[in-house]
Amino acid sequence: MKDKHDELLDELFLTVRSKKQDTAAIEANFETRLLAKIDEQQSSQTLWPFWTWRLIPWFATIVVIVGIGSVIFDPTRSSDLFAQFTNGYEDYLTTSLLAGG
Repeated sequence: MKDKHDELLDELFLTVRSKKQDTAAIEANFETRLLAKIDEQQSSQTLWPFWTWRLIPWFATIVVIVGIGSVIFDPTRSSDLFAQFTNGYEDYLTTSLLAGG
């Protein structure tokens, strides 16, 4: 025994299934709208990633020039790669020893 509400619900579903949905308005100019939306999203993005990739070679060139200049124009440079770290630490140990702390 079916309930009256079940019968009404079945009729409603049957009516909805029998009607063909009109998708012409949705399909009209779909490609144009899609491409316009993609173009809008791309134009609203910042240009930072674009310029970053274009400027990387220039920054790398500047780093190389500064590196070469620091080697050429620093005649008192030590050949020990860790001299910068150990010299400061030795000064710290000497000061610590002499100051008693």
